[in-house]
Amino acid sequence: MRHATPLACVNLSFSKRVLRALAGSLIGIGIALPALSAPNDIFLTATPETIAPHAYLELVSDHMNESLDVFKVREADPLTAGTKAGDYHGTYLSGAVKLADGAWLTGVLGQRSLSSTSDTYHYTNWQLSGLYRFKEATGTWPAMALRLSAWGNYASATESTSAVVVPGAKLNTVKITDPADRQLQADLVGSWALTPSSDVSAFVSVGSSQLSYGALSATTTRNGCEYNVAFTGNTIYGVLAAPCAVGGGVIQQFYDSSGAYGVDVASEIAWRGTFFQAGINGSWQRGPWTWQAGYLFHFVQRERVDDILQSRGKEAFTQNHNITLQATYRVRPHLSVFARSQITSNLFFNDIPVTYNSSTAERFGSKYSLFSVGLRADF
Repeated sequence: MRHATPLACVNLSFSKRVLRALAGSLIGIGIALPALSAPNDIFLTATPETIAPHAYLELVSDHMNESLDVFKVREADPLTAGTKAGDYHGTYLSGAVKLADGAWLTGVLGQRSLSSTSDTYHYTNWQLSGLYRFKEATGTWPAMALRLSAWGNYASATESTSAVVVPGAKLNTVKITDPADRQLQADLVGSWALTPSSDVSAFVSVGSSQLSYGALSATTTRNGCEYNVAFTGNTIYGVLAAPCAVGGGVIQQFYDSSGAYGVDVASEIAWRGTFFQAGINGSWQRGPWTWQAGYLFHFVQRERVDDILQSRGKEAFTQNHNITLQATYRVRPHLSVFARSQITSNLFFNDIPVTYNSSTAERFGSKYSLFSVGLRADF
């Protein structure tokens, strides 16, 4: 067995662009991504009793595809034009129960599928929150509530089967195991009843994000031989995948450090951050119909990854604006159907933070729209 270090000695150079492409292919997938916040924060209210007196269940289906792509995100990028990149489908089951006067417990569990030009990736979404209304509405003062929540997204693995070609190397496949994001969030909400059939709510939120992953790996072919490449932190380890006979001898394994190429793998794909958001929403009921509109502003400050982007002359996206409209129709005394439409100024990085990294950040400069339909049973 022969050893070689550094990696350049085996003519298998992993340049900066290779490493960045690898990180982006594994976590961010390099595609247009969906919208719909895990807690659906845009319609936060201090008075869930306006939705249901004691409890409710919701089943929601989200959609984005070529027919619904009103902003033509695919057509704006020659790499995704005419492909399924950006296709998205999500299904969620959420429920809330009133534990005591002014105290509610809410949970969400869902599945998300999003596509690149050649692959489809699946994430599980979850959320658990508790809301306590500590002040009832009096006169011109609103009802006030505090909500604490934890939410996130995870997958057992994400893998790209399409080749990543950059100067110096070609990665046949790339894979990350156990990619995940986890958020802790606190919201202060105020709600005013303007009339018996209309109300307005406003809120501010703060929270923290933590991304993580298990293992990072790839396969590549060089000089006619295939190698398995693994990353442990910033250490690169490659080993010959199968017996290979080529002229001039075969390198069996190699070691190197991504730091030698100015790349910090962990900081660029498993960052920490804090976020702030504020929003306002209103609802109006007439007969069996309820109409809602909401606006949400989100700002995030990420550690390391955005500084790295700026040092490379790239833009880091930290703000997002979301406008959502929803129409609900009560078909029976305790059963309603609804349709929802969202428009965001940027790809909704506050929805699936695990998809944002130093390689995929440029994709988040695009507008995005999402359409949802749902069924709600209240008790």
